[in-house]
Amino acid sequence: MLNEIEFIALQEVHLKLMYHWFNQPHVQAFYSLRDWTLDEVKNKLLPYIQQTQPVQGFLAYTDKKPIGYLQFVSIIDYPWPDQDLPLQTAQSAAGIDLFIGETAYLHQGLGSKMLNQFLTKYIWPHYDYCFADPDVRNQISQKLFEKCLFKRYKEIFTKDTLGNPVQLVLMMREKPNRKIDIEDQVKYE
Repeated sequence: MLNEIEFIALQEVHLKLMYHWFNQPHVQAFYSLRDWTLDEVKNKLLPYIQQTQPVQGFLAYTDKKPIGYLQFVSIIDYPWPDQDLPLQTAQSAAGIDLFIGETAYLHQGLGSKMLNQFLTKYIWPHYDYCFADPDVRNQISQKLFEKCLFKRYKEIFTKDTLGNPVQLVLMMREKPNRKIDIEDQVKYE
């Protein structure tokens, strides 16, 4: 049985591993989208490490082995086009991306374990909502988020990192046992 997932903030020492993962076919299918050079990976991820971009990246480990990557950002800093979120929701929401990088760990239920533990440790202490935006064609990712109690919010049309048109499923999960504040109570009375 695999142990609990451990999360380690992305560091420069991880860049060669990220380069390897970015060039794996299963990661390229919906995340990295193309072949990457090590310099391109460094240019993308060093701003996260140096905190010059508001994205926070983490490697996920199990049994002291790196298995995947997660990152999150405040939605208010990176809104989607046509997301139609109320300002109060956007201000208290995180957006998340993740993938299992090591092929030996695919299809073992680790994605949901990784996501649920990450939500508990990093998202719910600071945010009331979490959003994900899998590609509409990525059924595995959509099922993962549904398994972790995310609900479909809407489909959005945007461009991927290569500038190509893409249709995403914006999925949302609310913090468990979220306390409704005074403003929310007024809306429902």
